[in-house]
Amino acid sequence: MEKLPIFISLEHRKILIVGGGNAALIKIKTLLEIKADFTVIAKTFLEQTEQLLQKHHINYQKKEVIEQDLEGMFLVFAAAEKNINDTIAKWAQKQNILCCKADGSGDFIVPFHKREGKLTVAISTDGLFPLLGRKFCEQIDLSIGNDLEYLGEKREKILQNITDKQQKKIALQQLLKEYYHEN
Repeated sequence: MEKLPIFISLEHRKILIVGGGNAALIKIKTLLEIKADFTVIAKTFLEQTEQLLQKHHINYQKKEVIEQDLEGMFLVFAAAEKNINDTIAKWAQKQNILCCKADGSGDFIVPFHKREGKLTVAISTDGLFPLLGRKFCEQIDLSIGNDLEYLGEKREKILQNITDKQQKKIALQQLLKEYYHEN
């Protein structure tokens, strides 16, 4: 099934990660970057994973996950063994919770992404070759991200001060042209 690329705010949303290995560690690091509020459940944790959770004061539990652990969650990352992930996905579906399975077959995926200032670029290979997505992202120049707030302010002034649609379009194109000419 085709997936819709979206950027979603997770502020004030409850998130669960199930798993304590490498797949979970990647999700944990990603959620820490965006300062999300999440809980992690696993029977066992890699030492590195547990240390990271302790360092950042993240709520985690060493136990077997049960269906009730998903109650009230906005989304869940199933990053454990395949059979556990499959079970979590079924529980999540029953409770209308979005589920990201480590094998990429869940409701959504988290593509490799890169952020500079207010500019974020995300690339997905639909799980076929994630390292290629990472390579593409690393090659993209996002330095414009540092100027984005300035450009956004200029754009907002144009939108507020020019009422004619055609004149707005011309002014915005001119702003872009001037920016690229200077840089």
